Amino acid sequence: MFTATLRGMLAHKVRLALTVASIALGVAFLAGTLVLTDTMRLAFDQLFGKVSAGTDAVVRAEAAYSQSEGISTSRAPIPASVLNQVRQVDGVRTAEGAVSGYALLTDNGGKAVLTSGGAPTLGYSLPADPSLRGDVKLLSGNAPSGAHQVAIDATSAEEHHIALGSTIKVLFRGPTQEFTVVGTVGFGGEKNLGGTTGAYFDSATAQQVLGAPGFFDAINVSADAGVAPAELVQRIDAVLPDGTEAVTGATVVKESTDAVNEDLRFVGILFMIFAGIALFVGSFIIWNTFTMTITQRSREIALLRAIGATRRQVNRSLIVEALLLGVLASSVGIGLGLLVAKGLKVLMDVVGFSLPSTSMQVQPRTIIVSLLVGTLVTVVAALVPAYRATKVLPVEALREAVPGSGNPSRKRIISGAVVTVAGLTGLFTTLYADATMKLFGPSLLAIIVGVLMLLPAAARPLASLIGVPLRLRGLPGELARQNAMRNPRRTSSTAAALMVGLTLVVSMGVFASSLKASFGDVIGDSVNADLFVTPSSTQAPGFSPEVINAVKAVPGVGAVAASGWGEARFNGADSSYAAVDPATAAEGLNLGLSAGSVSALGLNGVVVSQSAATSHGWKMGDVIKGEFAATGAHDLKVVGIYNTKGWIGDDFIISIAAQTAAAGQQLTASGLVKLAPGADQATVQQAITAAMADHPDAKVLDRKGYEKEASGFIDKLLTFVTVMLLLAVLIALLGIVNTLVLSVFERTRELGLLRAVGMTRAQVRAMVRWESVVISLIGALAGAALGIGLGLGLSQALADEGIKAISIPGLQVTLYVVLAAVAGVLAAIGPARSAAKVDVLKAVVAD
Repeated sequence: MFTATLRGMLAHKVRLALTVASIALGVAFLAGTLVLTDTMRLAFDQLFGKVSAGTDAVVRAEAAYSQSEGISTSRAPIPASVLNQVRQVDGVRTAEGAVSGYALLTDNGGKAVLTSGGAPTLGYSLPADPSLRGDVKLLSGNAPSGAHQVAIDATSAEEHHIALGSTIKVLFRGPTQEFTVVGTVGFGGEKNLGGTTGAYFDSATAQQVLGAPGFFDAINVSADAGVAPAELVQRIDAVLPDGTEAVTGATVVKESTDAVNEDLRFVGILFMIFAGIALFVGSFIIWNTFTMTITQRSREIALLRAIGATRRQVNRSLIVEALLLGVLASSVGIGLGLLVAKGLKVLMDVVGFSLPSTSMQVQPRTIIVSLLVGTLVTVVAALVPAYRATKVLPVEALREAVPGSGNPSRKRIISGAVVTVAGLTGLFTTLYADATMKLFGPSLLAIIVGVLMLLPAAARPLASLIGVPLRLRGLPGELARQNAMRNPRRTSSTAAALMVGLTLVVSMGVFASSLKASFGDVIGDSVNADLFVTPSSTQAPGFSPEVINAVKAVPGVGAVAASGWGEARFNGADSSYAAVDPATAAEGLNLGLSAGSVSALGLNGVVVSQSAATSHGWKMGDVIKGEFAATGAHDLKVVGIYNTKGWIGDDFIISIAAQTAAAGQQLTASGLVKLAPGADQATVQQAITAAMADHPDAKVLDRKGYEKEASGFIDKLLTFVTVMLLLAVLIALLGIVNTLVLSVFERTRELGLLRAVGMTRAQVRAMVRWESVVISLIGALAGAALGIGLGLGLSQALADEGIKAISIPGLQVTLYVVLAAVAGVLAAIGPARSAAKVDVLKAVVAD
């Protein structure tokens, strides 16, 4: 039986290749995801490890709790006097204070040097002792010394042509200052630190521009020879004042890498979802392939049964075939995974999410997981067809193997209807009956599964309807229509793979279109501003607070409502919050307050959203426990409750002064400008642009410009998602090719008879092409309809978050359907040529 299985696989090389390709692409996505995430983790591990290589111990302020903000935990500064105490500890070879903070470089023309993917723009103090620099190396020039010297990362210097000796401006949270570039810096073989930009100053200058005189963010310590880091930490801890702690350098590296890996989890999960979709679509092809081949091999299977093969042996041979197929396809997929990983990295760079990288890492886990998943998906997809093969009776050996109609069973139709109705009920209950949003995801999944179960019942009428225009193409068109209607179960399972891919693509398109259309409503409902001051890059965390002061001084500006954001704990739960200026917030924001006032915030007030107040039972005057990583617990009194989410989507609003006191001075996220009565908007906008000449980290936009920029960012995200999903669509098209190849083989005698009675080769090719178009359009139309429905449901589910407009991109959806028809023509090229080459005489006399 094993020999027969191998011969059966190798006898149909085209079928084998197409099926292997289908599952291999899905496995390649999975393997590529694992390779890319492992590579990124290693890149960060190497960078952090090398940067901290010379530090044996770190003295820092204790944090109220561990809060990841990028690559570190927000901590209070420590007095410089602690440095002298540390230097006196036995075993300390040298110790220096370290300072870091926001610092944005500009090029020779004063233009901001921006990063990709939201990577921070940072400034650091460069240790005077080279041993404390780790693998931070001066690649050219000298270390900075004095109040007007800076060393910058080598990538910024090269890409922006900033030569040594150049005078550039550097932007801080405080005033912009000019510096002379005296050196370039590298990091353990890399020219930048994880995609960030870096500005390096001597310790005294760093305290002035990045922190505060008399304070350090941390103290880095190098041990004497023979003193272990753990022992040094114990000695230092004994002399430290309350509120400070000493940890090993290795601990700091681990904390940084763990924080980054936590941030990268989202990237890994996102890619895994797309890989799962690709494998799911591939499983349809495997199911269809095995179903068709078993039908075609019914006579062969019956002969095996007639000469003594048991049902278990038949089942086992097909499972072994699926197992071998899965192992082969998974092995090919692992090899392709390296190419996929590189492609994903390029795609991330193109859409602006640049990530650090190193040599591609193929871990044993990647090989094992990819083999297991690919093989398991293949075997599971083949289980039901293999079970059906065991029902072939020996008497079938006396009959010609003719494919059945494949009509869907009544049980399947009823089950599909029940599942679909259950999904729709859950969806509408979630959207309109205030049911828990936990039902939303399962409801969408139930709808998709239900439609997949019902698709065979709809395949025949859909094929008949789509095929009506084909009658104009004469006999080939009519035969193509009838071929698609002949076996609705096969037609639907082939079209289902394409339907799933297009459902996801279209739903994301509808959601993105609704999101863009909602911006006008969100701005109109929640913002009173005439102009918008925003970061220069849509992915930047913010801009210097000095920008707001510059804008306020412009003639014609009535008020500027500044806002920022941060992360803290409220009532013990992690949450983000917005920070506003109580004096001007009402000028720029329309929060729809149902109680209280934003002007009452002060240092200890909080305004909460209506949804948060309702779920927690908060009312005016209640005290909420807030907890900040840098300064610990703060009691916050509820001074207002607001209803209008949109511009501010957080559940908590505090004052900027309260944020500064609790978490240190932060960047400003936006400034909403309200014009003075009678001021001309265009004139004021030009004046603001001129006033911000020394602040290229920010720009001013009118309402139309802001909406356009926001829409462009959404389009970029949509492009990324669409490209990811196109792999599933490509796999679905391979499934159509596979089905047509098997169909041509199955209909060899039929094609021969058609040729014998006068059908030309061109007509045969046209018949196969039109059949492919019908199948593609069934999948495309079903996917478009389902995608529109799911996209609208997703938009409606997020109505409370500001998505109030509903928009269906009709032209885009139509284009997808047309492209699916074109893809159907392309998919049929090979099978059509094979059909046209059928030998008439051999086909007519085929057994």
